[in-house]
Amino acid sequence: MRQAVLYGAGDLRLEERPLDPESLQSNQVYVETEVSALSTGTDLGNYLGDSTYVPGAPDYPRPVGYSNVGTIRRVGDSVHRLKLGQRVFSLKPHQSAYLANQDDLLIPVPESVPSEEASLSYLTHLGLASLRQARFEPGENVAVVGLGVIGLCTISLARAMGGNVVGIANSAIRAETARGVGAHQSLLSDDPNLAEKLKDTFGEVGADIVVLTANQWEAYRLSVAIARYAGRVSVLGFPGRFQPKPDFNPLDPEWFYGKQLTLLGAGFAPRTDCPPQDLRFNTRRNLQYILELMASGSLRLKPVISHRFSAGRMKEAYELAKGHDKSLVAAVFEW
Repeated sequence: MRQAVLYGAGDLRLEERPLDPESLQSNQVYVETEVSALSTGTDLGNYLGDSTYVPGAPDYPRPVGYSNVGTIRRVGDSVHRLKLGQRVFSLKPHQSAYLANQDDLLIPVPESVPSEEASLSYLTHLGLASLRQARFEPGENVAVVGLGVIGLCTISLARAMGGNVVGIANSAIRAETARGVGAHQSLLSDDPNLAEKLKDTFGEVGADIVVLTANQWEAYRLSVAIARYAGRVSVLGFPGRFQPKPDFNPLDPEWFYGKQLTLLGAGFAPRTDCPPQDLRFNTRRNLQYILELMASGSLRLKPVISHRFSAGRMKEAYELAKGHDKSLVAAVFEW
């Protein structure tokens, strides 16, 4: 099988690795990848040479990618939860095939959901986890600051869950895409009338929840500024990544005392498999919920996918992302 391996900054190689389908054990399935998706956050950071910024992340050489949709081509004798010919989403890296135990995180993809959209499931899950951690309630006002692939998926998700949603971008292209995935309003971060325009959607209440997916300190400062009194800021990005320390106090009492904000490190959901009465939403059930929303037509992610590459052209996508080409929103790789 072929697998993408990152050996250092910019050193991405597509290599042949051994994988024998005949070694399939009774509780395993053999899956051939159809599509995998690029994360322009974590994956790009690794590509730029920042492999260990996230605590616990492996150093180089390392596989890359964690958004894989494939088809089950073989099943072991004792497999009962999965079926031959079924498509599944997994957190496997960019690779052409793999063996997995049936109890691994393999989520069946509904027949009506295109594989390329299903490949964005975990990136959408990060937004879902951020909303759940902030105790989102239908009808609340949600602002998403930073409209990369995760931010745009979060907009569509928050709209599907009953939120009043505004996207805030640093690019007119991304702002337009936000409207295409369901934002009630999309604004540019440098708009001098941004505060007044937010009132068109949020009224005098303001933003109940701000989901921050961008890394720049300017985006962080904007997020705490637009959150309402006693609002919640769900930090899904990495404030300050690739930047020097800010020239302001990120915990200024103007915000955290004066506005009584709640600041949340967000994006985590337990991966423990257990009955729903023990834990209603874990990673598995979050992903199932997202795929159900896609199947119902409530979650519209097709406009997010701006580029499609054959797996052999994968490095082109990383180089586009490295150059901060705003036309690249989400890229998928066809195997």
